[in-house]
Amino acid sequence: MMMLRTSFLQVLRGFAVLLLFSSASLHAQETQRVAAVVNNDIISLHDLEQRMRLALVSSNLPDTLESRSRIGPQVLRSLIDERLKTQEAERLKINIAASEIASSLANIERQNNMPAGGLESFLKGRGIDPETMRQQIRSELSWVRVVRHELLPDLHIGEAEIDERLNTLKANLGKPEYLVAEIYLAIDDPSREAEVRTLAERLIDQLRQGAPFPALARQFSQNGAAGGDLGWVSEGALDPELTRALAKLEKGNVTPPIHTVDGYHIMLLRDKRTVGQGEASEPIFDILTVQLPILPGSTITERDEQLKQVRSIFSADKSCDDEEKQIKQTVADFTRAQKIKRSEIPPAISALIANLRFGQISEPLDEEGMRRLFAVCGRTDPVGNLPSRDDIRTRLENEQIEIMAQRYLRDLRRSAFVEVRV
Repeated sequence: MMMLRTSFLQVLRGFAVLLLFSSASLHAQETQRVAAVVNNDIISLHDLEQRMRLALVSSNLPDTLESRSRIGPQVLRSLIDERLKTQEAERLKINIAASEIASSLANIERQNNMPAGGLESFLKGRGIDPETMRQQIRSELSWVRVVRHELLPDLHIGEAEIDERLNTLKANLGKPEYLVAEIYLAIDDPSREAEVRTLAERLIDQLRQGAPFPALARQFSQNGAAGGDLGWVSEGALDPELTRALAKLEKGNVTPPIHTVDGYHIMLLRDKRTVGQGEASEPIFDILTVQLPILPGSTITERDEQLKQVRSIFSADKSCDDEEKQIKQTVADFTRAQKIKRSEIPPAISALIANLRFGQISEPLDEEGMRRLFAVCGRTDPVGNLPSRDDIRTRLENEQIEIMAQRYLRDLRRSAFVEVRV
């Protein structure tokens, strides 16, 4: 677990770690001094100072002793977490190319209307080594790869979970839905609650003075979402206290610090709408198309026999997957379009499938030396502007992966040797 420099055993462990470094490294540590030891890695006071400056500049906080004392513990915690993430990526042999980091830096420049190379000049002008930003980006990209490599194979969203979320959305028809961003500050140690709250209040002051929410979220939030963005949320998706606070907000405003069991939350209401309002989207079809070549010189009897063979495969009692397997044993070919909007279906085909039951085959459509038949394998009918099942699956996967990633990082913290020296 994460440990402070308090016990004799910890001192011995810290000494053992330091013995792993060369005399040159020890001299460098003496020159820079050590803010924290993270397993076999160190965070120097220089690293902490550089990140502190970056956090102050990003959040428009004044560079004062008071500001530094408020954000210092949070900045150091972020650095420790980043080292743990980077170390885990190294253990898994995950590397981030310099081109990927350069692309992320270019994206930040575009978001802030900076010319190419403008970010590096901006940082240097404020006494910040650009490598500080690159290290932060490297850690973020590494962690995304780690999560993808280690957690995605175990992620499975069942149809029952999709049904449950869809039923919740249907129950919320006519109720408010919120487009939300969040800054989350965890309270790992109850004795630090007042300190975390003070930081939250300072961040709100800066937001009200015009500090960009995504920049503050990037430097301080611990929820892992890019820029703190949570997307659209409705009742049941958040802690009830957070939902009540959002209901009182006007668009573009932020909540006061909201204390829950795990920490403080600052919520930004980006937009607001009513679930179910607006123009309904189109039905989405899953269509199987069977193609029978009309061979030159073939007789009507031969064509009818071929058609009869294909029709015998299809039944409302079978799934399209089973029917595909049987088609492969005939002379027919097939294609399957699983996400096709009604407006994308040609009128001639739409008329043929209009009254078909699932798994039933249509009448043939003859054109250009080819006879085609169609079966409807599935159809998704929207309710109001509710998301499709695929959209709900994506949302649930994102939510679940975020929970799993937080647990992963928590386990890394618990198993790590971390000695804080400031």
